[in-house]
Amino acid sequence: MVVKFFIYALFLISLTIYFIPVHLNNEIDKKKDIPLVTFNDSTMYTLNQETTTKIVTAKKASRFKTHDIMYKGNFILKAKDKKVKNATDFISANVIIKKVDDYTFIGDVKFRRNDFITLNTEELYYNDKTQIATNKVAFNGKYYNNYTKGKNLYLDLQKNIMKSRNSHFEIETTK
Repeated sequence: MVVKFFIYALFLISLTIYFIPVHLNNEIDKKKDIPLVTFNDSTMYTLNQETTTKIVTAKKASRFKTHDIMYKGNFILKAKDKKVKNATDFISANVIIKKVDDYTFIGDVKFRRNDFITLNTEELYYNDKTQIATNKVAFNGKYYNNYTKGKNLYLDLQKNIMKSRNSHFEIETTK
């Protein structure tokens, strides 16, 4: 009788151990977002039929199923500016998150077009397809020798339109 009870107890314990951990491990694995590939000191080039359109460098870049994350990243984009031939946009940030065509730049974001436009902010959202940059936090910038500060930036790089709320411009005039 004792042997029968011992065998049944062992059987129940083994069944419990066999099925429960598998279920818990699957739930834990689903919650983890593990990178598919990670690069250190990486550089990516985007080419078209004529020239290089985008250069992206990062200290560390990780590709996930649904997004990419880059640390200490820099973007160099060819700009279409009617006034300046071969205009180039430079964007740098501590963290860059890419989902499809949308980029989120976080931490010490710096935008520069050649040597006449600069913008500094803590976050910037950029759509690569529409080439529109927006943010919801404070920014400051410089256009030639004129200074600007504000919040809620809207910057259309194709149409060269810049809007913001609570803006303050300091325009240098020469006599």
